Amino acid sequence: MKPRVFIPEPIAECGMKLLQESCDCIAPWVDGQELSDAEQKEILYGSNAVIVRLFKISAEDLEKCPDLKVIGKHGVGVDNIDCQAATARGIPVVFTPTANSNAVAEHAIGLMMALARNIVPSSVALRDGRFADRNQFTGVELSEKTLGVVGLGRIGSRVAEIASAGLNMKVCGYDPYLNTESYEGPAEIVSTLNDLFGRVDFLTLHVALSPETEHLIDDERIAMLKPGCRIINTSRGAVVDESALIRALEEERIAGAAIDVFEEEPVPADHPLCAAPNLLLTPHISSSSHESMDRMANGSAQGVLDVLNGKTPEFVANPDVMK
Repeated sequence: MKPRVFIPEPIAECGMKLLQESCDCIAPWVDGQELSDAEQKEILYGSNAVIVRLFKISAEDLEKCPDLKVIGKHGVGVDNIDCQAATARGIPVVFTPTANSNAVAEHAIGLMMALARNIVPSSVALRDGRFADRNQFTGVELSEKTLGVVGLGRIGSRVAEIASAGLNMKVCGYDPYLNTESYEGPAEIVSTLNDLFGRVDFLTLHVALSPETEHLIDDERIAMLKPGCRIINTSRGAVVDESALIRALEEERIAGAAIDVFEEEPVPADHPLCAAPNLLLTPHISSSSHESMDRMANGSAQGVLDVLNGKTPEFVANPDVMK
């Protein structure tokens, strides 16, 4: 009997083809089905493997999955999966940490440029017939501005590279896990966040969500920023205290912000963020390039297949389980 693999959210065709060669794939979205959360969980509970994007898997879910052998994460962040519970049950969580680095970095740069030149509000004004409002949208140039990068992993390092080499920006970086002796990138490394915040014109966040990074950007830290600073977050929503961000924008303590990720997703249209001034929002699409989606689909599918076939997968988010 073929392994039963549940894929609750769309992935690229290349990943599906890879799985379908040896697995029975349950992907209701292929036929346009929209299942309730309870219906999706019932499928999960009877599966041998699952590949998720934003779909949440809790410890309680795992207790109801007697035959689950592997969880595949289509992406990098695994905060929607209880990895500790998965490890306790001997279930590897495979993921794709290298697949979306360039896509997310380019999206962060795009958001920064859009903020700097008021691209979105000026476009809305033009479509509304307010051409004469053009003088309200005078922006700032990025050249010779200072970019602060929090987190210099694959994505943050790529952002620093693009900003420095392509946009002539001065780059400062903070990463407590960085080996500064071997670092050869363009960023000037600072030892504390306090050293970073007071000097940057733009601040971009590229950290995983953890107890240490939850609400890393709060009222206190926003108060350290220049009034003209702009914040970009493409990491995880809870890294930024959204209430603090809204207050800072309404009180004009910062010049603007752009966020692609949110504390709760999906974001309802009546969420206070949607009414905040000088705030650019995108619906968690920083990794959504065709190239990145192919890499994530292939990578997560191959990781799942490796575990099902008794092989060691390349990337495991809970490596202790392999011991």
